[in-house]
Amino acid sequence: MDTLIQKLKRIDKRWIYLMIFLSCILPFFPGFQFLNMEFGETKETIAVYDNINMLEEGDAVFVDWAFDPTLAAELLPMVEQTVKQCFDKKLRVFIYYPVITGMSLGENLLEKIKGEEGYEHIEEGVHYQQLGYLPIGVDMVLFSMYSDFKGTFSKEGKIFDGIKTFADMKYMMTFAGSAHPESYILLQRRFGFKMGTGVTAVMGPDFIPYLQTGQLDGMLFGLKGAAEYENLRVKAGADKKYNQKANSGMASLTLAHLVMFLFIGIGNFIFFFEKKRKKN
Repeated sequence: MDTLIQKLKRIDKRWIYLMIFLSCILPFFPGFQFLNMEFGETKETIAVYDNINMLEEGDAVFVDWAFDPTLAAELLPMVEQTVKQCFDKKLRVFIYYPVITGMSLGENLLEKIKGEEGYEHIEEGVHYQQLGYLPIGVDMVLFSMYSDFKGTFSKEGKIFDGIKTFADMKYMMTFAGSAHPESYILLQRRFGFKMGTGVTAVMGPDFIPYLQTGQLDGMLFGLKGAAEYENLRVKAGADKKYNQKANSGMASLTLAHLVMFLFIGIGNFIFFFEKKRKKN
């Protein structure tokens, strides 16, 4: 036993760092999908999926993209699945960027989606419209949209047919890692629009009261919420090949934590073994 303890104590720290590094990246490589876990979907995630799934062809969905690249790991897979579901349902998608640093993320995501099988026909101005960034508060944007939706963003195109005000939006989703969605929730009582949200795991508890009051119809909660949404779409027939990013992220988190727990356990074992031996 003493020999084993001494060997464990002499483990080079670089091997520990390497194992944690590999545990983080391996789930994202082809051939390692077996690391993905099976888990059920929460009612909050199902609610968002069902709300969009119940919309009719041609209905309009407003997507509020309130995050930048620092939160892409959790929130980008949510937006991807939401937008793809809208395209599958032949809905019109309007994407607004209250955070200017999110615009490049949105442009890159849409180009990525259009490069996937089944979405090659998607066109801006027909199936979706990027509304850009406005340097004014959300409340002013919303009030303006309720008088002139298209004029608020100075955009043109066939996609705006029948869309005069924000009241013509059948559903809205806001994605953020802050209290930003509350701006819409506070105005929801006045305008009566239906909305769901996608937030980071650390912000999720702040929005649970809004789910309980019915002001939010559903919520995607952190990376797990994104993975649940992927699973719902895959069950509905989406190609698993293109819709496993969040599931791979969940596998990466789990495996990395297991490796850390392993070495924490080894360290504690050595500490208590040597403490007991000195006492004896």
